[in-house]
Amino acid sequence: MKYRILLFDVDNTLLDFDANEEESFRLMMEDMGETWTKEIYQTYKQLNTRLWKRIEKGEITVDEGVNRRFADLMALYGKAVDGPDWERAYRRHLNQGVQEIPGVHPVLKRLKESCELYVITNGIQQTQESRIARSGLDQYFKDMFISGRIGAGKPSKEFFDYVKNHIQWFEPKEALVIGDSLSSDIKGGIDAGIPTCWFARGKDGPSRERELRDSGLCPDHVIGELTELFDVQGEPAAWSPGYAGGF
Repeated sequence: MKYRILLFDVDNTLLDFDANEEESFRLMMEDMGETWTKEIYQTYKQLNTRLWKRIEKGEITVDEGVNRRFADLMALYGKAVDGPDWERAYRRHLNQGVQEIPGVHPVLKRLKESCELYVITNGIQQTQESRIARSGLDQYFKDMFISGRIGAGKPSKEFFDYVKNHIQWFEPKEALVIGDSLSSDIKGGIDAGIPTCWFARGKDGPSRERELRDSGLCPDHVIGELTELFDVQGEPAAWSPGYAGGF
């Protein structure tokens, strides 16, 4: 075992947020009497990404970002809507989303046998807690650190200081940050002096190299599947003979 404490991001690391997000957006549009199109969804994705970048930089709060995003979106189409009302409709569907990254349960089950597992995630507390509980992933974690509860988010020093101060006998060199976001998870971990593992799911070698080069960051490990965490930990990839869970 190389790392004693594993700090997991949630969205697109443990749960497939992309799938949940698209479905929740489509259902929200139906609720609001609007027509869903791929074009409007892609416009939303671009707008939402820009807002979350501002949140990560501390320029706006999470509440400010999420309560204005749908009003900003529909304004591009000449419509004035109640941003918070649309956000509540979207959140109702998002809270139900439990689409999982393949292999997440058996991987976490095995890792829990030798490591302490924690969640570190940006987002609304109710949403993240609901999704983790509904998926059954909560059974693997000693605690969950959620930006909406803490009042600071990744990659800020305040967020990672809070995590360090609330895990007993925390030693940075014995911990590993695991996440899909270079700007949030990996940068935050590096700035906090904690080893990092970039989950580059679905990215081929050239695209990984390009993203890393553009980010200017250097994670300690890069994986494409959750099962590769066993290689990171220096453990054999095969399950023990008595394990019935399988992949």
